Amino acid sequence: MTVSPEAWAGLATLSTAVETLERIVSSADVHMDRPLQVMGQDALLFAASMYDEDLALEVLAARARIPVDVNAIDNHGYTALHYAVDADMHALAQTLLATEAICVRLQTEDLSVVGHIQSGGRTPLHLAVLRGSMDLMQLLLEADPLLATVADLDGHLPVHLAQLHGGSMDLIGCLQAFHAATLYDVASLPERKLATQAIAAARYQASLSVPDAVATPHIFPGIWTQAECERVLGQLEATTHVTGWHKTRHTSYPTTDLPSYCLPLGEHYWVQDTLSARLFPSILSRFQLPASTQLSFRDLFYVKYEAAQDAQRDLALHCDGSVLSFNVLLNKRTDFVGGGTFFAPTQTTVHIEQGDVVVHSGRVVHGAAPVTEGKRLILVAFLNVRPPACAP
Repeated sequence: MTVSPEAWAGLATLSTAVETLERIVSSADVHMDRPLQVMGQDALLFAASMYDEDLALEVLAARARIPVDVNAIDNHGYTALHYAVDADMHALAQTLLATEAICVRLQTEDLSVVGHIQSGGRTPLHLAVLRGSMDLMQLLLEADPLLATVADLDGHLPVHLAQLHGGSMDLIGCLQAFHAATLYDVASLPERKLATQAIAAARYQASLSVPDAVATPHIFPGIWTQAECERVLGQLEATTHVTGWHKTRHTSYPTTDLPSYCLPLGEHYWVQDTLSARLFPSILSRFQLPASTQLSFRDLFYVKYEAAQDAQRDLALHCDGSVLSFNVLLNKRTDFVGGGTFFAPTQTTVHIEQGDVVVHSGRVVHGAAPVTEGKRLILVAFLNVRPPACAP
């Protein structure tokens, strides 16, 4: 059997997700033909990101019944292997490295943490070096000796990170045995550390700009048919009748919304699959992105704007935390007055019809124009835009 509706609902809430996932992977009766998601994230990645080594190992042990994507990446570019190394989860790291499909060269993204930029481009080996974990470092280098030659976004090889962060001579010697790099002059290390943070901050700031190729919003008509939209609306209405709508998921610009994974399992996967198959290739073409670019859902949620007392009618001007965003109009354009997506640079409001999609850069300042009559229901997606997951 597949995952029951009750179990799927248990995976949609953090307070019950861990216990529910444990029950699912321990049940010999549960079989799936695709990786299981927990709160929109692959089950293995979820367990690893919770630093629950035992649960992650259980997920891996059940992969003959429930497929696992060992290279799934979260919104920061971390994989289960990154989390295993970062938290000294040795058993998980060993098990992952013994998995045939594992890619050890996947690299993280720049991350802003309370005004400090945590540099990206780091493989699990970079993280092992920063942790000073000789055992994990050796495991990784045995799996792929060329990891020692991979630089992060600041241009630092693992051995350079060891120098900059006080790694032992034994650790540096081990790295040099795999790749004899030119070491930094010891006297230059303090200045290099300061320069690295400045460079990372400038790089992160530049990433917030809008590339010319994606500066102009584009409408893709008829991605879903009227019947398909009505089907999704029916599931949405049935779900919110039981769960209600969320109003505090997004702290800075809260919306009246519901994550896609709160809908029944089959509907959630259908939504992801049809958008990936029908829309993603057109996005790559229209916005001049390389055909090998990987698009994935950073966030996927339903939003309601309604001209009723105490209801949310609009959304203030803002930028998304994504390179690309889009919204699908679920109900008929005649069901409401007003609405649409307002774009500040052009001072224009874009209106679409049921089943149409408007795609735009998340960095462009935009907002939801007020609904003055009726109700506007949309599906919103924030996308990750990345190069191929594991280039040769």
